[in-house]
Amino acid sequence: MEKKPVSFSFKEKLNKFMFSKPKVEQVQSNESDHKNENINKRKRELSIDSSSSMYTKNNKMQTTSTSLSSNCSFSNTEIPHSTNLKNDESIIINDNLDIGKFINTSIPIDDFTKCALIEKHWVPPPGYIYPFSIHIHQGKEIKRNVLFAHFQNNHWLVLSDSMKGLFCKYCVLFAPNTSNNVTLQTLVKKPLKNFSKLTGKDGALKTHGNHKYHKFAVESGNNFLAAYHNPQKVIINQINTQRSIQVNENRKRLVPIIETIIFCGRQNLALRGHRDDGFLDDDADPSNEGNFRELLMFRISAGDKTLESHIKTTSSRSTFISKTTQNDLIDCIGEEIQSQIINNVRMAGMFAIIFDETTDISHVEQLSLVLRYVLDNKVHEDFITFVDAYKSIRPEDIPNPYEVKLSGKALGHVVLDIISKLGLDLDKCIGIGTDGAAVMVSESCGAVSEIQKKCCNAVRCPCFNHALNNSLAQASTIPSIRNTIGTLKAIIAFFNTSAKKHKLLTDTIGHKLIGLCQTRWVELHDGIIQFKKILPQLVIVLTEITKWKESSMTTSKAKSFVLSICDTDFIFALTCLSFVLERTLPLSKILQSSTIDLKNASEIVQCTITVLQSNRTNCISDFAKLYIEVQQLAFELDIDLKIPRIIIKQTHRENYNSQSIDEYYRISMFIPLLDSIIEDLKRRFTLPSMEAYDLSLFIPKTFLQQKMYCASDYQDRVLNVSKRFSSIEPNKLHGETILGKYKLYILVPNY
Repeated sequence: MEKKPVSFSFKEKLNKFMFSKPKVEQVQSNESDHKNENINKRKRELSIDSSSSMYTKNNKMQTTSTSLSSNCSFSNTEIPHSTNLKNDESIIINDNLDIGKFINTSIPIDDFTKCALIEKHWVPPPGYIYPFSIHIHQGKEIKRNVLFAHFQNNHWLVLSDSMKGLFCKYCVLFAPNTSNNVTLQTLVKKPLKNFSKLTGKDGALKTHGNHKYHKFAVESGNNFLAAYHNPQKVIINQINTQRSIQVNENRKRLVPIIETIIFCGRQNLALRGHRDDGFLDDDADPSNEGNFRELLMFRISAGDKTLESHIKTTSSRSTFISKTTQNDLIDCIGEEIQSQIINNVRMAGMFAIIFDETTDISHVEQLSLVLRYVLDNKVHEDFITFVDAYKSIRPEDIPNPYEVKLSGKALGHVVLDIISKLGLDLDKCIGIGTDGAAVMVSESCGAVSEIQKKCCNAVRCPCFNHALNNSLAQASTIPSIRNTIGTLKAIIAFFNTSAKKHKLLTDTIGHKLIGLCQTRWVELHDGIIQFKKILPQLVIVLTEITKWKESSMTTSKAKSFVLSICDTDFIFALTCLSFVLERTLPLSKILQSSTIDLKNASEIVQCTITVLQSNRTNCISDFAKLYIEVQQLAFELDIDLKIPRIIIKQTHRENYNSQSIDEYYRISMFIPLLDSIIEDLKRRFTLPSMEAYDLSLFIPKTFLQQKMYCASDYQDRVLNVSKRFSSIEPNKLHGETILGKYKLYILVPNY
């Protein structure tokens, strides 16, 4: 997965600036530049990918050090292959921290790399085949393997995948080259590959642990970590008071710069202007220099003496306001925000993912990922990252390099890779939210089904309003309904493109037309229902526009709209569609309520389906009432209702053998409309996600209110849902135990 890595060389530069006096940069020698370049190259190799982050109003950045403070070595209290880090970290370990890659290398190991090798050394992934050695014992070949107990009992022991052997991480970094005039080799310069006798009194590990040079190396390593993580406690900083004062001053200089970047992020303001270089000088150039630089100058003019002193006294190469430094600071801030969100998710335990992909204005297929979780009895939905979907596809998902396809399988693998790199447990993912596209929900090759192969407890929970909207969209499969919706959209666009036409419309009917928005689903309902109510007045407005002499195109369009509206098919289609939407409008509004719970949502969905089924059963009487409305509307429009010409063979429209108008449109339009919507609602709302609703049966309050404890159906539902979700919390979701407790609730009210 290609992402922009966080520049640790910038962090080292930032740390150096914070602990040194600001001065004009001096020209370095070519040898020193070459040495620094090699060190920075190594840091870039060890850099850890960080996904893009965005700033939200509720996210607060906590100021922390950039040191790596979590310990991933095999200690007595740790579990191998664990991706869980401490609560203040969300860094993903990679095999660049294999200690064997640093043996006999000409590149010096800097402090950052040493700290990473001690605390974040490479850990074998799940399924890793550990090395072994073969020995002859009593004429038979036997294998001796490296065991987890070896790492558990020796915290200094690490495995090198590149050299297929064992090393002492402290001795590699801090032990001398020789001891008692003997060059150190095994576990220091060379890997231990003979595993025949690792433990015991004379074992290789016990012997190494008793050496004085090993104990000295361990002590040196612990002292190094203490100084690295707490530089303020280093002796030179404690003795040199002036240096400590300068350190605090340098830190204060960075505070207004970082705060300005965070402010722009929270307010969704672009940082840069046309140019973003040079000194900050309010009098030099009156042009706008961009939000970031203008805000810095505003702070200075408002009396920020620290920032003013920093800008005026620091050289141009160490102001930390260039566009490059802005990006580096944004990456650092993004790391902190993402780390805080990941920590919250780990504290919550269970989480759900919401993702979607779309092409942006720069023709990049962006995949966005949101984590949903409950913490402190509050539901959180936090954005995590954007990734380039095509650049993140696994190589095995690209059968033809000349035709890269973003299939459902590839999309599912991209999401799984992101979750794994965030260090989250896939077994804790219990929900998946997507749209209804085939690439997402296909049972054979969809992204959701691919994710569920790894996230066994995950249930797809679609947006119910989106599902409702997709069900109503099935009405467009009926030609008359599809043509009517197309005409409505064209009329609304006709009035919205001209201020003159819009003024005539508002003067006549008193308000503007509500658009048929595909994402604001309530507007779709309101727009069609409103259109039916103002249809006579709308015809009057269009008729007046046909009399204009300014534009022949405008008058011809208005004339065609009048003819379309004054058509029998249009009036029946609009009336039938309004009839259905009046029954689904309450459901659409309730589903968008922020206070609705699972139980109420399930009941409302089923109630809406029941109402539509009742209308289908009583279609004759219900349509008779609609026919009266159609006749009244036709009377106001002064048109005669008629049915299309019926012939023996017809392929382009309905050809029902009926001589009455009401019977023809009941059979050809009203009944097919109800059948298509009812069947689609049943299909969409009988997904496995509906099983999650029965989790509310475990709540005693719901259990007692509904008084369902005596019903066998209730007991079956409890047992089924407990069986479905018991793998998440086996001790809490055991069906027989819960039913037993409910019986005690009945017999002993105060239980």
